[in-house]
Amino acid sequence: MNTVNAKNLISKFTSNGSVLLKKRQAVRLTKTIRNRYIVPENAVSYDFVRVGRNFSPKNTYTDVFTFRDKNGQLVKRYINQVDGKNTKETIKWYEKFIPWERYINSSDDEVLQISGNRVRSYTRENGKISSVTEDFYSVTDEKKTILSHFRKTIKPILNDGIFNKSNYENILLEQRRNGEKAKYIRNEYLTDKFKVGYFNLLKSDSSSPELAKIAKNTYFLPYVSSKNKFAYRMADACIQDANFICEGPEVVLYKQASTQCGFFSNSGKVNINLKSSRDLAMPREALTETIGHEVGHAKWDEKTLLYDLYKEGFDDGDFLRNIDKSEIPDIEKYKYSVEHYVPFSVNKKEYYKQFCEKVAQQSGEKAVKKYEDFEESLKEQFSNMHGFQFYKPAQKEDELQRLFAMISALK
Repeated sequence: MNTVNAKNLISKFTSNGSVLLKKRQAVRLTKTIRNRYIVPENAVSYDFVRVGRNFSPKNTYTDVFTFRDKNGQLVKRYINQVDGKNTKETIKWYEKFIPWERYINSSDDEVLQISGNRVRSYTRENGKISSVTEDFYSVTDEKKTILSHFRKTIKPILNDGIFNKSNYENILLEQRRNGEKAKYIRNEYLTDKFKVGYFNLLKSDSSSPELAKIAKNTYFLPYVSSKNKFAYRMADACIQDANFICEGPEVVLYKQASTQCGFFSNSGKVNINLKSSRDLAMPREALTETIGHEVGHAKWDEKTLLYDLYKEGFDDGDFLRNIDKSEIPDIEKYKYSVEHYVPFSVNKKEYYKQFCEKVAQQSGEKAVKKYEDFEESLKEQFSNMHGFQFYKPAQKEDELQRLFAMISALK
């Protein structure tokens, strides 16, 4: 094997002259590179590596093209693996976050710095998207550091029908420190892209009983994927918790500058307003309360429907199998209040006194309580996560959605 060295070029060849290893570095971006790749705005230099494999580098090789910023930090990377006619292409984006501060004593005068890095990627195999992944790493600023890793992966199930509607969605959350037992949660879900309220936890593994309880909580699902907004995922969880006997309600998100947070329509749809003044002030808690409230209406609407069918003798026993007879007085009260409904715009006082609004309000309060308890349990078990791993500001919640839009545009 012969080796040729240069200041910005390293090459290694096989005995027959094929390039087995090539590395090229450049301090500035050329016009050719800009025309060939989508160059990040903050990229100022690049490096390229080709590694030939199986001593057949013309047919089996890996190319790695990396953009760097002025400090030499990774910005974006293209990875192309070729094995004969099979190709696997991966694009990765790298992002650093400002240190996250966490108080570590009751007097709030000792602060722990937690730095964060995020790597987002999508992979195509022979032209078809095989996975979309987001990794977030946080490291504490101390002598004996703690590493927290949060990973989300979405893998479409190909050929599951005309529309490829199903995904495997995986989540890994782990926290490690030298000399201590690692904490982790690994969950795998089967989800339906076109059916809100459907998901199936296929596998769940965790390092302790406390984490097993968190992992199997339905409110863990909103963090699995940002395919749609947080509201969609929380709706998934609320619908699952409500244990609908019939098919769960359809969830519709809309944006309207209004004080109205949402409503349950006569057509059986849960409508959630993402631009109400209340939601903008406290997005996650307020959205959770609104969703829980409207899903509560949907559940009571189902009870009323089944009760009517039961009285007419057309329910095939569903009512008595799933609803206790002791609930009948409340179902009748709910039905009466719906039939004599007073809108908020007509009389605010009477609106809140209605039985149908009281029970829906209780459903919303339960949802918020469960959400807050879930967040507290996460913070307790994974106390050294960077703030962006779970508790991202509302305006950041659509970042992965923008990535999906970009992927769709590239198809």
